[in-house]
Amino acid sequence: MSAAAPSWLLLIQERVALIQPALSAQNVHELALPFGHATLLAGEPPTPLQIEHAIERVEDAVMGARTHLGAGARLATRDAALHALARHAGVDAGGWLGIDAVEALFNRLAARAAGRPAAQDALPVDAPSAARLVILRELLHHGGLSGIQCRD
Repeated sequence: MSAAAPSWLLLIQERVALIQPALSAQNVHELALPFGHATLLAGEPPTPLQIEHAIERVEDAVMGARTHLGAGARLATRDAALHALARHAGVDAGGWLGIDAVEALFNRLAARAAGRPAAQDALPVDAPSAARLVILRELLHHGGLSGIQCRD
């Protein structure tokens, strides 16, 4: 029988995104990514070019995350701001926000950045919300994760 897949908690702070082990484990350390919701993007909404630069920055930092997280890793969050984004995908607290739903949210952000009026989409596009979405999207893609559990 194989060992259980590691479980991690994501917390996106002002200047750093933390990926912490959900349970205390020997020789398992948190991963601190060198950006946060207040340092990655500016503008409301950010421009498509700003989003592209943010993606590149996040990609560079999370490329090693897959190895750090381990095979079959599961990601969860108690971050209220991430829960708020999940609600825009129809996911309530305690629900699962899959990678396809995150990609759909990102496509909505990109459309707003390209000029879609706010009256057509209530997705928050302020810099902190957009930064959280970019961080989550890239972490899921490059961390080999299928989604994130929104824990109470």
